[in-house]
Amino acid sequence: MRVYGTGLLKGLKVTFKHFFDRKLTEQYPEERPKLYPRFRGRLYIEPEKCIVCGICVRTCPNGVLSLEEGRDETAKKKRLLSYEIDHQYCMFCNLCVENCPAQCLHFNHEFEWATFSRDQLKVVYQGPAPVEGKETPAPMESQSQPPKAVTGTGEKEVESPGPDDKREKKKEALKTALAKNPAKVLGRYLENQEEAPILAAFLQNQPQRADKLVELMAEDEDKARKVAEALLKQAKKQGLGETGGESR
Repeated sequence: MRVYGTGLLKGLKVTFKHFFDRKLTEQYPEERPKLYPRFRGRLYIEPEKCIVCGICVRTCPNGVLSLEEGRDETAKKKRLLSYEIDHQYCMFCNLCVENCPAQCLHFNHEFEWATFSRDQLKVVYQGPAPVEGKETPAPMESQSQPPKAVTGTGEKEVESPGPDDKREKKKEALKTALAKNPAKVLGRYLENQEEAPILAAFLQNQPQRADKLVELMAEDEDKARKVAEALLKQAKKQGLGETGGESR
């Protein structure tokens, strides 16, 4: 005997199974992705470490890298004048990083590369100035912060954002999202998302607490969830849960 609706029931079974699973979607850009330590973002060079051997240029399969060298008459050796990276052709194979004997090429975690023209993806690093007397080039702060570079147009200097800059950008993005749709943003930090409008109404008259909560959202999501639950309890005590707005 043929039973109708079997396929529909099987489909609904799969649907309900995934409906109660843990949500995997990241609400970008309000939620920043968690990148692995070996993630390959933007390629950059430390010019002061470069020995101008040219191995990276010969190794690159797409011709992304090019350099200009000069002669240091004082030290009687070659020195780097400029180093160009054309990111639009990079395929992140990591061959240049692996073969660099001076270990001056690195990938950082920068992945937001949206530009208005392809020329802006071309970066030119200026080599260190020649040593005169006892003056020496300033040391690099860390490998995670690339040196200043000039864009392909040569008109202005750009510097890859550090951790503080990224944190500030995240705060600004959260503030903007909180102003447009506070219930949606706050619902991610509450156990019961339906109570998000109560917390949103409470924070409208508490700008300092709202700013503090945004800072915690950008720095520590676990603490942000605890603070959000505590503020929700305080809002309910003031009667916002019953009226859905300010207590009279």
